[in-house]
Amino acid sequence: MLRITKLIVVTALISILLMVSACSSNNSNNNSGNTASNDTASTNSNSGNAGAAVDQDKVVDVSFFAVPGGDIVDLKTNWFTSYVKENYKLDISFNIAPSSDAATKQSLLLSSGDYPDVFWSANFSPSDILKYSKQGIFVPLNKYIDEYAPNLTKAIESAPGLKSAITAPDGNIYGLPNYNTCWHCFWANKAWIDKSLLDKFNLQMPATTEDFEHVMQVFKDNGVTGYSGSSDGYDVIPFLMNAFTYDNASDYFDVQDGKVSYAPTLDGWKKGLAYLNTLYDKGLIDKQSLSQKGDIVKQLAAQGKVGVVPSLYSGAFLDMNGPNYKNWVTIPPLKGPDGVQYAAFSGNSPRSLSFAITNKASEESIVRLMKLVNFIYTPEGTQMMNYGPEGKYWTKAENGVKGLGGEQALFITQSDKFYSAGAKQNEGWNQMGPVFQDMTWRNGFVKATSPFTADGLESLLLLETMKNYAGHQPKEVYPGAIYMEDAQNQKFALLKTNIEQYMKQWTAQFILGNKSVDKDWQAYLDGFKKLDLDGYLKVAQDAMTTPFDTSAYQSDSKTVEFLSSLK
Repeated sequence: MLRITKLIVVTALISILLMVSACSSNNSNNNSGNTASNDTASTNSNSGNAGAAVDQDKVVDVSFFAVPGGDIVDLKTNWFTSYVKENYKLDISFNIAPSSDAATKQSLLLSSGDYPDVFWSANFSPSDILKYSKQGIFVPLNKYIDEYAPNLTKAIESAPGLKSAITAPDGNIYGLPNYNTCWHCFWANKAWIDKSLLDKFNLQMPATTEDFEHVMQVFKDNGVTGYSGSSDGYDVIPFLMNAFTYDNASDYFDVQDGKVSYAPTLDGWKKGLAYLNTLYDKGLIDKQSLSQKGDIVKQLAAQGKVGVVPSLYSGAFLDMNGPNYKNWVTIPPLKGPDGVQYAAFSGNSPRSLSFAITNKASEESIVRLMKLVNFIYTPEGTQMMNYGPEGKYWTKAENGVKGLGGEQALFITQSDKFYSAGAKQNEGWNQMGPVFQDMTWRNGFVKATSPFTADGLESLLLLETMKNYAGHQPKEVYPGAIYMEDAQNQKFALLKTNIEQYMKQWTAQFILGNKSVDKDWQAYLDGFKKLDLDGYLKVAQDAMTTPFDTSAYQSDSKTVEFLSSLK
């Protein structure tokens, strides 16, 4: 289980880093909380089929399926719930599910017919949306978006991947995602190195696979574990494999000229395995990396006994208040012997949809819901939805305060207070639902402070990502959101499970030396034939209307220069 556990832990780390998640749309569309009620009244006076019979002053009952975070005390008494009732005339009754049981409960509600008016924070694949829309359960939202949600309309046209992810094959929009443009999450498979060790041993930052091997050998010769990872979070494979062939550590698809292939069957993967095996045999990769738990890696780092760790961020394995925290920086993607130099990219999102309105919702509630979504698709709307009213956890930034991109900051958020371990709050919904979190918001969400300090985490993450990883992904990747008919989707999911399990088992055996890349490679490929890899790739190819264009995700030199200048 080399990668499945990795994905789980990365998801947990992203939850820890929710402080960086936020929404944004164009500032000119910002609707303040003080004007929400007036905006509702004026827009609802528009003519059109969607709102013709809507009484603007009437409070409408509406039922929500919701999966709140553990920090929320009680959604019923939550400040933002009251705000929605006062300003959008929606009296919400919540059907709540814990995250551990959400998928099961979501499915049971739909199959029983006793489902709510709105799935506010569910988890639907595009194929789920296709299935339930064809059954008439989910309502098409197009006309309501056109009439009541101009902020959402603008986002659909401008946000990378959003339009294709939410548009069903029939041209209708039935659901919306929790849209999170988390750049440092998109390049989660970074490698962090203790730069003080480079200085101590008079070494340069490794730029090639040959350089990396040399640095790891020097570390080992001086009693330092070179490259260490774990089976539950710090995957040693992707960073190195991307010097040989593209490894996104997710679906493992490689897209070239519109054709989908499976990276673990390519010649570059074979070369990458041989390189990993060489490092393993020489003891340059910690020999426990494929089996040990992450706590061991943290102990090694705390004791100064490891040189390189693959991780989303260095604070995952280091004490951010410790003296050595400032010494850890990222290694740029290594260039392999054939000139390959990729960085694993997961920004081909969104992949799932959280929000859908069912056929049980009244016309009055649908209009109000779309107006609420329209408000949330503004910076202040998502800020209030997440953190509640201005004053407790956030304030507007004063003129001259700079955000992460060097521009005027929008807000000053006490994220350390809001997200501190075990903290409880009843002010906001904390990203529960269809938020829109783009770079405009992220860069304006906090005041830019010096990287490599405990309160400069956001600066550090964006700096290291922009400086070393953004732009090193392929120009085209496989889309995260794919619409398939239910039977086809079930077949695809089963094939995916079997194929990935097989691949991960063999990959581990090749690295450990229990299988020979030279002698056993053909047997490995033959096993994929038995698992119907060809059929799997055909389904994937047929479902891909167009590859995901990553050209919007490039490094910004001005941001790098600004963040690097902070002292």
